[in-house]
Amino acid sequence: MSETAEQSSTNSSLHHAQRQLGARFDISHGSEMAQVYSGSLEEHNAVRTNAGLIDLSYCGAMKVWGREAVQFLNGLVSNDVKTLSPGSGMRAAFLTGHGKVRALARVLNLGTEFLVLTDPQTHEKVLNYVSPFSYAGDFHVEDVSSQFRLLSVQGPKSHLGMKEICFEPVPQMAEHSWFRTLIAGHQTLVVRASHTGEEGFDLLLPELALPDVWDFVLLKGRFHSIVPIGLEALESLRIEAGQPVYGVDVDEANMLLDVGLPDIVSFNKGCYTGQEAVAMATYRGHISKKLSGLLVKGDSVPSRGDVLKKEGKEIGTITSALRSPTLNSLIALGYVKYGFFEIGTDLDIESNHGTQQASVVETPFYRKT
Repeated sequence: MSETAEQSSTNSSLHHAQRQLGARFDISHGSEMAQVYSGSLEEHNAVRTNAGLIDLSYCGAMKVWGREAVQFLNGLVSNDVKTLSPGSGMRAAFLTGHGKVRALARVLNLGTEFLVLTDPQTHEKVLNYVSPFSYAGDFHVEDVSSQFRLLSVQGPKSHLGMKEICFEPVPQMAEHSWFRTLIAGHQTLVVRASHTGEEGFDLLLPELALPDVWDFVLLKGRFHSIVPIGLEALESLRIEAGQPVYGVDVDEANMLLDVGLPDIVSFNKGCYTGQEAVAMATYRGHISKKLSGLLVKGDSVPSRGDVLKKEGKEIGTITSALRSPTLNSLIALGYVKYGFFEIGTDLDIESNHGTQQASVVETPFYRKT
């Protein structure tokens, strides 16, 4: 790691505790984050069989409140915030006026206010986009990232582990729903959220509470084999789960409907930024391209940007790929043009390794049993 990178990055509050656990660090979106502990393959398998604890404290959070907060948010995001009851949440997207994806986010209804959870790579962009609107009505916007730092417990035993960790009973919840509890004596917002294709829970808590809660979760979770998980394993887990990540599989070059996340858009709500472009794509009857799953033949893992072809014609590009530890096969995500993304379509991938064959398959690649 260069001296310049070290000086320009920030450390997680968990840096010391993670270093004691043998973590290897690297810069991720301006923060020095734990990439691997025991080994990325071992950590990947731990989440698929038991459960793991992931430090996502570099994510952002924004609070929106006021008499017109619902109308304000509803005019800026793709999903229908009006339908959220207290205790529930949803995924949504911030779009440009042309319907391109400015950012992906989650919106939680906290009762008297809304909490918008953002990715680290888009937090400042969203905050700078939303904040100026607050002068136009009875709504307020505040960056509350330090009050809602994010840890995540993922895996088939995550619910059992949370029962050991939380002071209150853990209810059965729909995805993106939440409840409040004490963990290690600290007030924590627990959100049902899967980032890996497994059952999962996000823990939102003040930054000063991070070390206490991190140690407590690992201590109490030992009975259910909860272990620390680095970002390398999270990357392989999310690709198997077919979950796109902003800046890799989606950015402002992509129309919302191309990304293939039907739960982030409402076709029945009122006007919002980018709605006209979304409506036009809907009325056209089909999208121009689609983020698709690919099963790859051969021995070489494709690289981001590798070209997809059909009978010599360029029809798309790879965005993410890996040799799946769970499926023991090469898999990839990539944008495929209309007319070629039907399941079972055979394609060619051209890269520095030569030409490999691939087939369009359903996502997620991995489905929990």
